[in-house]
Order: sequence, then structure tokens, then C-alpha cells
Amino acid sequence: MSAQILTITTAGLNECIAARDQGLSARLSHVSIGDVAHQPDPSLQALINERQRSEITQSVDIGGNQIQLAARFSGPEEFPIREIGFWLDTGTLLAIVSEPNRNLSFKTRDGTAIQPFTLDLSALPRDSVQVVVGTENLNILITGEMASIGTAFIQSCLSQIALTQRISKLENS
Repeated sequence: MSAQILTITTAGLNECIAARDQGLSARLSHVSIGDVAHQPDPSLQALINERQRSEITQSVDIGGNQIQLAARFSGPEEFPIREIGFWLDTGTLLAIVSEPNRNLSFKTRDGTAIQPFTLDLSALPRDSVQVVVGTENLNILITGEMASIGTAFIQSCLSQIALTQRISKLENS
């Protein structure tokens, strides 16, 4: 995804400030995608037309109040991604990315879209947001194809061992 303007919501900002005032951090845990392009308004509490929501699957702090995130979206639906929402674990919409008349990406039918994001959180109090990575971390993601390749490799190794043992047995006879 190319650089996009992140609109921090009023509710998200207020929750981050309240958490910081208590010595805590708001916990960013989910990303959602929708299919309506619009000019984001800080008063929004939800996407205009959310189609899918996913746990954050990868997070890297790149410094300067910037965080790189990734989320995985899959399923039978096909639609243009025109709005993206970032959610705190309390259910509060923290921020939105969208632009009028612009597609941000595309979710293919029965496919998996792994969406990378770079968030500039400089509009929020420093250290007021903690990213929570879900259980399906992309660093250890094993897809069906990778599992099939691994299984084929192990079967090949077993065949090679069996063949070596047969050859050894014949040579010793």
C-alpha cells in the first residue's frame, strides 16, 4: 500500500490520552477493510461499510512514532479495498485510511490478501499505543502449500533411506 493519510478518530485519541494518563497504553489489535471510498471524518466510530476484520499478524516499530503492520484477509468474498480501519482491543476505532474515488487494494475471491501498512502515530501521545499481534503471526505462518512441500520432502527422504538400506542389504549378501 502506498503512503496514505491516516485520520485519527476523536474517540481513539481520547482513549489513548486516557490510557497514558493512567500510565498505560491503548492496545491496537485489529485491522478492518471496507469497500466504500470516502473522506475520513475524525468523528467516525466505524467504517462506512466494513467487509472483514482481522487480527494484526505482524508488527515492527521502525522508530519516529512509525509502526509497520500487516494483517491477513481471506475468504470467498471479492471486493475493492477502499477504506481501512485500525481498532483498539476495546472496540474503539483508532484511525481510518480512505480517499474519495480511490481504490487502496483489492481482495480477490477465495484468495488471501496480506495487507502491509505503515502508520505514522506522531499525532498521538508518545508511547500511548501498544500493538497486539494475534495468534497467526506472519513470521511463523505456514500455508497449505508450504505444508505440502514439507510433506513431499520428508517422504522423499524416507524413500531415499529405504533405498539405501536395500542397497546395503544386497551388497552384504
